[in-house]
Amino acid sequence: MEYGLRLTDPAVVPPDPREAFPPQWRGMLPDGRAVALYFGTEFCEDRLPDADAALRCCELAREHDLEPTLATPLVSPQGLERIDRLLAAIVEGGHHPAVVFNDWGVLELVRARQPTLPLRAGRLVNRSLRDPRGYRDAPSGAATHDGARYARVRSLLRDLGVAALETDADLEGGFLGDGDGDARPLGRALHLPFTYAASGRGCPLKAALYPEGGGFAKAFADPCPAPCHGKPLPVHRPDTALPHWRAGNTLFYELPRDAAHSWLSRTDRIVVHEAPAP
Repeated sequence: MEYGLRLTDPAVVPPDPREAFPPQWRGMLPDGRAVALYFGTEFCEDRLPDADAALRCCELAREHDLEPTLATPLVSPQGLERIDRLLAAIVEGGHHPAVVFNDWGVLELVRARQPTLPLRAGRLVNRSLRDPRGYRDAPSGAATHDGARYARVRSLLRDLGVAALETDADLEGGFLGDGDGDARPLGRALHLPFTYAASGRGCPLKAALYPEGGGFAKAFADPCPAPCHGKPLPVHRPDTALPHWRAGNTLFYELPRDAAHSWLSRTDRIVVHEAPAP
């Protein structure tokens, strides 16, 4: 098993990637070394790093012999232009990051503008159900892990030059496939321990910065000071016992460990999230 690191502070790289997990998770995870340092954002265009911050992450990755891996979210046309400029600055700075895309426009942008960068399909590409209430009666999630699911999507992504798939655990399994017996197998990465339950362009934390009647759709074009930065907020829900957090525009929950265990034999990389973050 290999590990990718999504750290709260990318300058503090643990010697064992499992140390970035909550203690109760570490004993169930296999040995392995960290190979990639993730930065950027999967869910919020406002949280994309500027060029200086991205270059610092790339330098830190180089210092630790890790592959810099830029996560990107769904984006507006303006966000697409921003990613174009960001990637150009990173490449001009002498780095060759992998790019996790969650927006098909970003996929085409990278193919057209930076065709040598490795592409990884992000977890929003997997549209399967993640409802945390599904674990209420079956902690394992009872996922089928039927590799036939998403076989055509995997084939399409492979033909588009995508190198790997990334996902968190959904209720059915199968998105990562089983290698497909293909001569060009896709890499398979599982994000743990936080699964996103819901996400959208509207952000309640950003909206709270506006007077009543403002925010949400009326503020999409406004820059955001990122009140969510470093501050996932615990959320209590009466319909599920799983721990939840609000992190900006995204709601996360901690996956039951039994459910995670059923995925481990079906992945090549675990992406460790030290905290829920958009």
